Amino acid sequence: MIKLQGLSEKQVEEISRRIADAFYDYEYNEEDAGLIKYISTRENMLTYMNAIVQAAYKSGVLYTTSERQEGYLMLSGEGAGGSIGFLDGMKMIAAEKKALGGFKNMKKFINACFCDGGTIESRLRKAKRKFLRIEMLVVRKEYQGQGFMRQMMEYSYQIAERKQVPVILDTDDKDKAARYAHLGMKLDRVRGCEERFHMYDLIRECDESSNE
Repeated sequence: MIKLQGLSEKQVEEISRRIADAFYDYEYNEEDAGLIKYISTRENMLTYMNAIVQAAYKSGVLYTTSERQEGYLMLSGEGAGGSIGFLDGMKMIAAEKKALGGFKNMKKFINACFCDGGTIESRLRKAKRKFLRIEMLVVRKEYQGQGFMRQMMEYSYQIAERKQVPVILDTDDKDKAARYAHLGMKLDRVRGCEERFHMYDLIRECDESSNE
């Protein structure tokens, strides 16, 4: 894995577009509308993802699989190597509000994401437990099915093992959750947030070995 650094603004924007396209073109299962329920156009998805990618890149928590950039990984928490700065965080919030169509829609989206008892992150924080969180994991369409998702998951597991903390993530699609489970995560709970919008909370405790 390579930490992305020394890139031009144009290169970072290209990464944002690749990630936005991967999310926008994803085929959700029939039970989940996912992020598309709230961000309905490709350009709005780009605005949303560009805000996240820019903040992650500037904070030093954005990684890729190789020089070819087959996939991208964003980490936070214990062992991630950085955190989102206040100014970058504010810029990210402003861009997300624009992508979601204003404050009212953004509030609705946030409430949905934190529904039904809150995220797995908030529950671990309440229990005063440290963790490594996978904020984003994307494999570009042309490289899917070639083991890059496993590569990024294993990299995250290695960091977590060194820090002796669990790895956590949440996702908006049942099929995505199943793939993460196949690669060593365990489904903690499913939160029913709105019609055709569920959040799947997953965790891998540090004393567990990943699936082969």
